[in-house]
Amino acid sequence: MSSRKAAERKVGLAKLWARAKQIVTTDPSGSDEDDHVVDEEAARVLAQQAGRLKGGLAKVAQLAAYDPGASLGRGRGASAGARQVLGGLWDKAPAVSAGDIARVIEQDLGRAPQALFASWDVTPLAAASLGQVHAAKLHDGTDVVVKVQYPGVAESLRADLDDADFVRKLAGAQVGGTLDDDALTALADAVRLELDYRGEAAMQQKFAAAWADSKIVRVPRVIEELSSQRVLTMVRAKGASLVDTTHASADVRRQAAAAIFAFSFGSPLVHGLLNADPNPGNFLVETEADGHVAVWCLDYGCALDLHEQVRDADLELWWAILDEDQVKAGERFRMALARSGLLRRTDSLATIAHRDWERALAQPFATHGDFHWTSAYATEFGDTTRRVLAAGGLQLPARLLLLWRQRLGVAAVIGMLDAHAGFRRILLDLIGTGRKALR
Repeated sequence: MSSRKAAERKVGLAKLWARAKQIVTTDPSGSDEDDHVVDEEAARVLAQQAGRLKGGLAKVAQLAAYDPGASLGRGRGASAGARQVLGGLWDKAPAVSAGDIARVIEQDLGRAPQALFASWDVTPLAAASLGQVHAAKLHDGTDVVVKVQYPGVAESLRADLDDADFVRKLAGAQVGGTLDDDALTALADAVRLELDYRGEAAMQQKFAAAWADSKIVRVPRVIEELSSQRVLTMVRAKGASLVDTTHASADVRRQAAAAIFAFSFGSPLVHGLLNADPNPGNFLVETEADGHVAVWCLDYGCALDLHEQVRDADLELWWAILDEDQVKAGERFRMALARSGLLRRTDSLATIAHRDWERALAQPFATHGDFHWTSAYATEFGDTTRRVLAAGGLQLPARLLLLWRQRLGVAAVIGMLDAHAGFRRILLDLIGTGRKALR
């Protein structure tokens, strides 16, 4: 933890140094453009330190790279330039040595990777906060990838997660400041799950079974006999990264956005499963020869079964948003809000902050046609959520924190694709109208 705090101090000093240079050379009041320069300088130092230390600091940096509300200075969201600097940490963090990785595999599986696999690529395909991924081939010819945990990262992350202030940063921006002790504990416990690759394999198999019949969502098959506490082997998924897909055609982006939305909302609402880490690096977009797009959904370290009562109350909320009867829909929504546990004070329902949040939440589902899900919309949804939480009208108790943290993240991920899609139609196909459930 002391290394991480020292790294955070270096980021703070980088911001102070960049600001000091501006005060000497430019208008001391500081323009928005000046703020962006400070952000980018801080982001470069944060990326350097996070790449070196991995673990918790890298997770904070990854969040800041795609969460429009994550702040690097002056309490506002990081600039686009700063997020771009940090984006490489999604899957291109500095790798550890091939020898260190081989030792982890041999310690956990009993033999060196060259003996376990027909072929083994010592150069990683990807490297992230807790581990890196290597390409390999099974003796039957199956192409696989092997995720290997960095040596020593478990101890470092556990120490970080004992620091409540640090866990607030993992919650993202102002959301962390609104959380009580139980919610912070729930978040820390969920992140600790990422250190157990056996647990991750079990959750990945649950998600694979849930989406087995889908034509647009794909989950890689786990190779159990070559997996352990710190090693996870799975069939290789192939496709373009989300960053590369942002440059694809409008139709590819539309299909990708629809698939990510279906997976992210359908998993908890239909299957009672929550993957609470919608990192952009966890999606690969495969475009087939006929133009059909499917999205491979990766990384189930921070995944869990959703409590049935939480799912039922959440369904009522979304059924209310989809209700065609606008007179009844408002009352139905507020009743569902109270039942879910999100509502802290009923007197807040008439406030501007609450109305802005309701409007932002419902916006993608208010039209029967296509909705243009942009990064600006993701920022609006995040900002209104943070404002209503800060005002005390809503709350995120422990049982709801991960669900809504995921939704804020998914909004940002879909916003990267700048896509038009029928999100109302997709949600209706997933959960229906819920009319039979009404008393």
